[in-house]
Amino acid sequence: MWKWETDLTPKGAVVIVHDMMEHHEYYLKLISDLNKQGYHCLMGDLPGAGQTTRINKGHIKSFSQYTERIKEWVDIVEEYGLPTFVIGQGLGALIVLELMRKEATNIDGAVLLNPLLTFKQSFMNRKNLLKSSIRMTSDEARFKLGFDEQSFTTDKNYLEHYQSDDLLVREVSYSWYQSVLLEMKEMRENIDEVKDTPVLVMYSEENDIIDVRQSMRLMRQLRMSYYYSVKLSDVEHSIFQREDTETPLYYLMRFLDDQLFYIGYNIKG
Repeated sequence: MWKWETDLTPKGAVVIVHDMMEHHEYYLKLISDLNKQGYHCLMGDLPGAGQTTRINKGHIKSFSQYTERIKEWVDIVEEYGLPTFVIGQGLGALIVLELMRKEATNIDGAVLLNPLLTFKQSFMNRKNLLKSSIRMTSDEARFKLGFDEQSFTTDKNYLEHYQSDDLLVREVSYSWYQSVLLEMKEMRENIDEVKDTPVLVMYSEENDIIDVRQSMRLMRQLRMSYYYSVKLSDVEHSIFQREDTETPLYYLMRFLDDQLFYIGYNIKG
């Protein structure tokens, strides 16, 4: 877990939760942009990802390992005494939703980027075929998830990073796969239990990983006093893993500043 503190008078603090397969380094540009706008940032690698482990890469025993870790990060940034926000991408957005459903937190707003509530059907067809052709000998048995790197982004620089990145999770365990599927199912069935928190959801129209239409329908079941949804065109699944992030960054910053206004937070210069 790392902190990046703004040099400006801080407006708030942001926890960022990365997607499946990746790690914190893919969000350094977003962190820099947030710092420039007056937000402290905190981010780490999820269990089984990035620098957290090499032995258990791509493996978790329970989805609660994720929510417990994010709860720890939120508790840390709350020590700043500033408005606290959480941003989650893909799997990270699912973790944030579960945190909001089961844990008592003082989050002032959540930004959910392509929340992983349902896989795209073509992806599920490949996964079912793959599962049927592999004999799983244990919960720790590994297999490739079955989508290529361009499903996340077509940005040349990020793709080059993927190809040379030894920390990228390229295989997941059967336990990881079952834990994530079970959590997705529970969230779809109990999404109305997510606690009332201001939410911004951003979707990518060009998405090969999640079923955007079904995810949008599910997310509209949230019982939120403030809910805003944006669909971005010509953007792949990983919204901020590209050079041109002007449009999603605009919506993100507008949401954060709106919440500061609504809660009456005054920045002391």
